[in-house]
Amino acid sequence: MVQSRISDSRVIQYWDTDHLIAGELQHQLGSEPSCCKRDGVLWDLAALYGKEAQWGNSAPLFADGPVVDASPNLEKRLEHL
Repeated sequence: MVQSRISDSRVIQYWDTDHLIAGELQHQLGSEPSCCKRDGVLWDLAALYGKEAQWGNSAPLFADGPVVDASPNLEKRLEHL
């Protein structure tokens, strides 16, 4: 249901059971997000990476949430990639 809010085939939704992606994403952000933490873990966050990004070596171009609120801004940014 969450992924259906963003109508772009490049969008991927992750269910991060062990919070491994959330931990790495928190490290890549470099600062505290203004939203989306539950019990100290990133939750319900949309992150956009550029075409040349390499996981672990690149910060997202956009990160915000919750997804329901971030979707319009994320869709606009996707149009320019």
